[in-house]
Amino acid sequence: MKCLIVDDENIARKILSDYVSKVPELELVAACSSALQALNHIKNDHIDVLFLDIQMPDLTGLDFLKILPDKPATILTTAYSEYAVQSYELDVVDYLLKPIDFDRFYKAVAKVISAKDSKVDILPEHTSSQQTDKLFIKADSKIVKVSFNEIIVINGDGPYVKIITKDGRKIMSLQSMSKLIQMLPANFFRVHRSHIVNIDHIDCIDGNVIRLKDHSAVLSKNKRDEFLKLIDQLNLLGD
Repeated sequence: MKCLIVDDENIARKILSDYVSKVPELELVAACSSALQALNHIKNDHIDVLFLDIQMPDLTGLDFLKILPDKPATILTTAYSEYAVQSYELDVVDYLLKPIDFDRFYKAVAKVISAKDSKVDILPEHTSSQQTDKLFIKADSKIVKVSFNEIIVINGDGPYVKIITKDGRKIMSLQSMSKLIQMLPANFFRVHRSHIVNIDHIDCIDGNVIRLKDHSAVLSKNKRDEFLKLIDQLNLLGD
């Protein structure tokens, strides 16, 4: 897996580069001193794993993550513990506090390796313009069919998405939420950075919480008006 180190401290870059060299599954593309420098590699190289510091000049690590449309699996490396909650809202894989020893580093990397080894690919039923009503999900050596109407909610879980169906299945996939939403029909809506809901399975909307069977999703403030407008449109279509 190709990885990128972003840290404004030279000693931190050297330590992480040394750690990367000890892991056969990792290949270091570059060690950058700023997020702005790293942007060129993100745009021009395929990066699987991003080791990212938070406190950096010009652009912080968290702000850098927010502007990336499709984030690599990200491991934060920082001396500050107070950003942990905020970072996990950005679907990071792990949060490492400096000074970082190799054992702790490898545990974080192992999460990414495990995800890659058990990667689940989600593919459309076919690539023609004809409307489909299902996805074919490739999991290891099997291909599993999942109908759209079976899906209740899809949750972001670190570098994964978790597809939850009405029969209780939970299907993990190493996918971006932004890529997945493009493959779903109009009755699916991304109500939050970490939640996609099937409107057909909504029981009620209670403030900013959407209830779906035995599950729930958070409705973010900046999505609320668009979401309620979509519900109105679907009601009109139903009439």
